[in-house]
Amino acid sequence: MKLQAQSSKALHAALNKSAKCIGSKNTIAILDNVLLTRKGEQFFLTSSTTEAQLTIPAPLTICSGTYDRDIVLPIKMLSALLGTLPDCVVTFDIPDNSQSFTVEYCTSSEDNVKPGKAQMYLFPGNDYPQMVQPKAEQSSKISLPMSLFRSVVDTADKFVFFELLRPTLSCLCIDVAEDRSEVVFVGTNGHTLVKAMHSNDPSKGGSDFFRGGEPCKTLIHRNYFRTLSAFDGSEDINIENDGHTIRFTSGDTELICKHMEGRYPNYNSVIPKSNPFYVVFDKKEMLDILRRVSLFSSNASNLVEIKKNDKFLTVSASDADFAISGEDQVCLADAQCDDNFRIGLKSTSFQTCINSIPSDTIRMQLLDASHAVVITADEPAPKVMTLCMPMMLND
Repeated sequence: MKLQAQSSKALHAALNKSAKCIGSKNTIAILDNVLLTRKGEQFFLTSSTTEAQLTIPAPLTICSGTYDRDIVLPIKMLSALLGTLPDCVVTFDIPDNSQSFTVEYCTSSEDNVKPGKAQMYLFPGNDYPQMVQPKAEQSSKISLPMSLFRSVVDTADKFVFFELLRPTLSCLCIDVAEDRSEVVFVGTNGHTLVKAMHSNDPSKGGSDFFRGGEPCKTLIHRNYFRTLSAFDGSEDINIENDGHTIRFTSGDTELICKHMEGRYPNYNSVIPKSNPFYVVFDKKEMLDILRRVSLFSSNASNLVEIKKNDKFLTVSASDADFAISGEDQVCLADAQCDDNFRIGLKSTSFQTCINSIPSDTIRMQLLDASHAVVITADEPAPKVMTLCMPMMLND
């Protein structure tokens, strides 16, 4: 049997995408490789860890013989070889009942065409483990624009972190409202939080996302964020969750992964319900000044002080151990806040919260120096908000 790829670059790209779901230290040796299967006339590459499985189309066709068995290919060796080739036709010569195959290709030098080949090992496809699909009758199903989902995942990646004792804090939470009116995306590490809302009403800038089942929370572990980039370029992504397994699909691309067990924190309870004070400022100006002033903050705390001063916010930082300090001012576009109001924030966390707001003008809502600040765009109904917990100031 012979399989052929018309473009070595296209095959190399497919292998690189498939490699997004291969762990660096697999407990099962065969998972260091990639499974090649065929459905109808289309070939597919499947890569796995012990908790996730990615399946994508493979740019291969049969040029002779019959494909009568699935095989497992050495993805690292094959990808390394293809990476050295110019864009050319690549042929896999796979003898029947053999544990090896030959990769054949041609390169050119000036007017000369030169054939080349390499021999590699393979494994039987029936040795490759398969993940269980979610149970359709017990699944909640939604469909989201891929541009929205990609933005949500990229933003959540800045807020969640690896937490062994509280593993749910390592997850992006997708929370579908009981009345199906909106879906809420939340990521938090306990100190900062991001919350984004997407309506089920297209007339409100949303989309008709609900597809079936009962509304629920879907917890996607941060480990799968990199693998989800395999869907980049898709128009929509479908998400199916039965409480044990999550299935993502778009076109011929599929990712199956385990659903994180545990109860997600009540994120609404930590968001202040009414912050009577607010300040409005330019996003770029604040970020520039934070980067400048935080050079003088303590390496241990990264603390900056934000103080209301007439028409300005004074941003200051100091490190008594090295006798250094810095101070600068941000112009306010609008404010309802008492002068000399002070609050301490961790500079890196504050910058992450501001950077995650899709607007050039930021509204920061305040209660007092001991309560979290709520950061949104300065508009009537912002779709994204972030929250930053304060730090204690030394008087």
